Amino acid sequence: MLTTLVALAVLAAIPAVSLAGATHVVRKGDTLGKIARAHHVSVATIQAANGIEGTHLSVGTKLVLPGGKAHSKRRKARSGKRKRVIVREKTPAEEPPPGAQLSLVDPQGSTPSTEASKLPTEAELTELAKGAKAANIASPAVASASVAPEAGKAGESIKDRLLRVARRMLEVPYRFGGTTLWGLDCSGFVQKTFAFLDLELPRTAREQFREGLKVSKADLSPGDLVFFRTYAKFPSHVGIYLGDNRFVHASSREKKVTVDSLDTPYYVKRYIGAKRLLFEENVVQN
Repeated sequence: MLTTLVALAVLAAIPAVSLAGATHVVRKGDTLGKIARAHHVSVATIQAANGIEGTHLSVGTKLVLPGGKAHSKRRKARSGKRKRVIVREKTPAEEPPPGAQLSLVDPQGSTPSTEASKLPTEAELTELAKGAKAANIASPAVASASVAPEAGKAGESIKDRLLRVARRMLEVPYRFGGTTLWGLDCSGFVQKTFAFLDLELPRTAREQFREGLKVSKADLSPGDLVFFRTYAKFPSHVGIYLGDNRFVHASSREKKVTVDSLDTPYYVKRYIGAKRLLFEENVVQN
């Protein structure tokens, strides 16, 4: 009996470890290496789980630590010092900043809801983009905007088909890290829209910003990609320009693919440029 009581006391003294891993709120002076050592996980694991590019950490960010051990020591609050409250501007639409606890996996075996039944299918979007294969591709991401008449309607450009596919994807759910019609983030939406036209783009907004040719805001044309700095210094949000100062994008605030205006103060402040990947060359006449 005494042995049993001793064993139970020892077990009670062992810090509990969450099977799902631990979390950590970034404090002043924290680094990825320091956090990784404290929770017995690798730096790469923390970066992958939280969508972190580079080593910069923002104080107050809550990090997910897959497989990490909960830290058993708690820091004592410093007496005599007032707690500092940081008021952050609400970000209406972007790829969530590092530490956002959002699913990176599509649901498996779930039954589509009534709302989901209204969403496009892969087959439908493929049909909408049918025949929109660009001739004279200048690079993997830069293509001629015109196609041969037999590809579809006479004189219909690849831009027309690109925008048609993008608009049909309205209401597709937002999912950070998502690349399927179950859910897409901003760069995943752009990448998938172009993929239906057999045009390959990199995965992230930061990489997509390196593609195509730079175009001024005054010369924007439907089909151009528009980029914004949101939570980071590098391009972290992207959408497809529709015309009339409107663009379509996957919005984390609206939790779906939606249309917004470039004149919205939030986007005016964070707009950093546009890139053209499709060009009006050798337009086919009706």
